Amino acid sequence: MTLPPQPGWLQTDDQVPEPEVSQRFLTAMSSLAATVTVIAATSPSGQRSGMTATAVCSLSTEPPMLVACVNRSSTLAKTLTQTGWFSVNLLSGAQEDVAARFAGRSGLSGEARFQPELWDVHPTGAPVLRDSAASCVCHLANAMQQATHLVAIGAVHDVILPVRGAPLPLMYHLRRFITVGGASGESP
Repeated sequence: MTLPPQPGWLQTDDQVPEPEVSQRFLTAMSSLAATVTVIAATSPSGQRSGMTATAVCSLSTEPPMLVACVNRSSTLAKTLTQTGWFSVNLLSGAQEDVAARFAGRSGLSGEARFQPELWDVHPTGAPVLRDSAASCVCHLANAMQQATHLVAIGAVHDVILPVRGAPLPLMYHLRRFITVGGASGESP
């Protein structure tokens, strides 16, 4: 016996929201402040690809795992599924130029986005950004295609933290980069 769907559930995946709903959704999500990351990977041929992303979150601490969502049509999505190794680099407030470069604002793409003096190669082959707030080196544990994106589940194999303590993070809010300073919610 199949139970009927709950009230409000879509009957099929073919039902697409009206364009106005998509636009309002984009506006609503721009209000969701998020840490800016650069997700990067190296293809089997040695070409690096990367993109700026805010759709990243922790999934589990035992074992350490994270979720990263990347556009299915991107070179990065293809590379992730080919090699399995990737890095998620949490940007510091001083790395807005890196975020802009990997968001496509510099006009550069692919390997040209990687400034050699800013990147190291992890023993797994994953590119790791120097001086980031933190870098997680992951192996693709699972992936699924959902709408326009690849939802990548990364098993975290290494975490690189800054030597001098955690810098202030670069955030994305209301379609602009910001740096959040100081703690909130402290007692007077």
